[in-house]
Amino acid sequence: MQWVIIGAGNMGCVYGGNLARIGVQVAFVDIWKEHIERIAENGLRVEGLTGSFEIRAEAFTDAQRAPSADAVLIAVNAYSTRDAAQAASQVLKPEGFCLTIQNGMGNIEILSEVVGPRRVLAGLSFQSGDIAEPGFVRHTNNGPTYLGELDHSRSARLLRVCDLFERAGLHPVLVEDIIATIWSKFVHNCGINAICAITGLRPGHIRKVPELDQFQTRVLEEALALAKAKGIVLDDPDPVATVKEYCSHKFHRVSMAQHLARGRRTEIDALNGYVARESETLGLSAPYNTAITELMKGREYRRPATHGEAE
Repeated sequence: MQWVIIGAGNMGCVYGGNLARIGVQVAFVDIWKEHIERIAENGLRVEGLTGSFEIRAEAFTDAQRAPSADAVLIAVNAYSTRDAAQAASQVLKPEGFCLTIQNGMGNIEILSEVVGPRRVLAGLSFQSGDIAEPGFVRHTNNGPTYLGELDHSRSARLLRVCDLFERAGLHPVLVEDIIATIWSKFVHNCGINAICAITGLRPGHIRKVPELDQFQTRVLEEALALAKAKGIVLDDPDPVATVKEYCSHKFHRVSMAQHLARGRRTEIDALNGYVARESETLGLSAPYNTAITELMKGREYRRPATHGEAE
């Protein structure tokens, strides 16, 4: 089974590296030229929660050069989903499919539009990685990978992916209603990522600042109000408590903080920004998600210094 990983960032390398570790054919596609060249020439080095190892894999900056794929893992940031979907359409075999493990809302809709809804498998991940340098990723969190078909079926391809992920140590969990599960992760991310990225704190630090702890609660409550208004029924009876408990013992650097450190755009528009926009459309109030979105826009702002101007 040939996999093509579109998006060789933190998550793409964690998943692609561990699949290659168990003998799966893996190729990476990403626009980061130095990273891709390092993987193509020297392989990908992985350290962390699934061990320390190196794998050999093909790697390309141009998707048209990648091998024909039975499965494409979409692991790009949400703002690049349409480009990734177009790339996937170029490499997928006639019976191939895409699996998204992305954060935020709107990704499934874009993939379904470009490659067709029957070729989309949905997932979400509680794995984390941190690229230390080109060709080297640290596997920093090894939580579950939720998987499901959009039509709630237990298809042969879903079971095959589950088996591969189990052998790769990626903790797959099959769920019937993957959309509701994605919303649970969406709420989770809205309550953690931007707060940590803006403040520079780790998730476990949030509760130590009473004002920030209360701010997080308000952000979560607004996201949950939106879910309710859209008719999304979450399995968790108390998502706020669940997020608080998760944060209490997690001290990894969240992906949004990593993006800021590299001067890259974040996924704020597909997370808290989505809550702000959709809430306004539905006549709901979401001042906390609006505020954190606007602050993140300022945090993302970068410009080169001009003559006589401080950086």
